[in-house]
Amino acid sequence: MEREEIIRSLEGLRLPEWEQLPDFGLYMDQLVTFVGRSFPGISGRLDLTPSMINNYVKAGLIEKPSGKKYSRNALAQLLMICLLKLTTPQNILRRLLHPEDGTETKTMYQTFRATQERMGAEISRMKDSSALVCAMESSFLQLALRLWDDSGEKK
Repeated sequence: MEREEIIRSLEGLRLPEWEQLPDFGLYMDQLVTFVGRSFPGISGRLDLTPSMINNYVKAGLIEKPSGKKYSRNALAQLLMICLLKLTTPQNILRRLLHPEDGTETKTMYQTFRATQERMGAEISRMKDSSALVCAMESSFLQLALRLWDDSGEKK
């Protein structure tokens, strides 16, 4: 894949703003459709299924539905999971999505979205950086996340 194609794919990963997320409950099929449409650049790579969503609920990663309808918070959590799940272990996802300081989902989502946009812009500006440099930076950040998770484990 050429650099320009990668940048176009990353541009297709922009999360909707909080206010663009439905503020009413979504049924499972609506949830899957919304997430797929949110990531046109990689929708074929998401492979998001109802059983995966059920597993995320069981694992405590997203809020439980109320009467078969998923809240705006659950949708925001699912959108973040879709972008993080390829590189972030589930135990770390749980800590990120449900911090001990009680940060609200709205605040977390807005921070996540702003960071995602900032990183996308940085990658777009990296005209001469090699794939190796990007991989090393990513690897270092993943190591930091794993160390952070290890430090917070309750034994």
